[in-house]
Amino acid sequence: MNKPEKIILLVFIVFFFGFTGSEKLEKGTGIPVKPFENSRFEVIDSLRIHYRVWNEDLPNSSGKVLLIHGFCGSTFCWRNNYDTLVKAHYKVYAVDLPGFGYSERSVKLNQSQSNRARMIWELLAIIDRDDTTRWNIVGHSMGGGTAEAVALTRPERTKTLTIVDGMIFIKNDNVEKTVVGLVNHPIYKKMLLSYTEKNYLSYNNFRRELKGTYGFIPDSATVNGYLTPLLVDGTAETVVNLLANSDEIRQLNAKGLMSLPVLVIWGKKDHTIRLKQGKKLKRVVPSVELKVIPDARHMPMETHVAIFNSMLVEFLNRKR
Repeated sequence: MNKPEKIILLVFIVFFFGFTGSEKLEKGTGIPVKPFENSRFEVIDSLRIHYRVWNEDLPNSSGKVLLIHGFCGSTFCWRNNYDTLVKAHYKVYAVDLPGFGYSERSVKLNQSQSNRARMIWELLAIIDRDDTTRWNIVGHSMGGGTAEAVALTRPERTKTLTIVDGMIFIKNDNVEKTVVGLVNHPIYKKMLLSYTEKNYLSYNNFRRELKGTYGFIPDSATVNGYLTPLLVDGTAETVVNLLANSDEIRQLNAKGLMSLPVLVIWGKKDHTIRLKQGKKLKRVVPSVELKVIPDARHMPMETHVAIFNSMLVEFLNRKR
């Protein structure tokens, strides 16, 4: 994990977590029994993984699309994109990464990109059954790095890869031992957890944090859409675990993407993960299509919906 990634994760740990809440929950998990009408759960590595489905039974579809959210996100992040993909006759699946959204929390889970990729392919194997159609993988922010790992792990099962303002890598290096040691040190770990548990963010504070990624203050529906999954018990501990337990189980190199169609979409004004990261990937993998949205920040799929959806669907249709 490179220096910008570590800084981003540490900032989010300090400012975004430490919520508690209650509603009708699945026994022993603190997670709603059925968060959405199209919610599904599958058990991977003894953890219940939540995902949502659109157009699953559509005959003669344009293909299958998997959407992977970013840090502190969930399937909610793609709310402005599902309908366009559905209208373009794609089967659409959106997953909550373990520890986020309505997927189960674990303080012992290896949160490396290569291990997440392994878990996702186990989930997709359950979804696929006998279907051998290859997948269109789409990932945002931290999920962009996960999507990259998914594609590199099983290129023969990947049709296309789309990365949106992603935490991408050239080589998926492990988190530095000094960082791991700091987070796992009993005193510092207790301090991190104590802070997140005692300094709950108010609605207004959280809204201001989202403003930085949007470029404007979001409405209440958006703020609550993000906050609600974060109320699941164990989120703060799981997020601290991102830095404490993320040893890569498989070494991956971005040069392996040369054999795949890859689209990279970036907000030119993104201050969370800057455009230079996308340009770096383009230099290493010249076949990458890099498209920049001039006025967008870190969340173009939410803030510049029409142009984002147009870019994505045009790419997917062209690579059918």
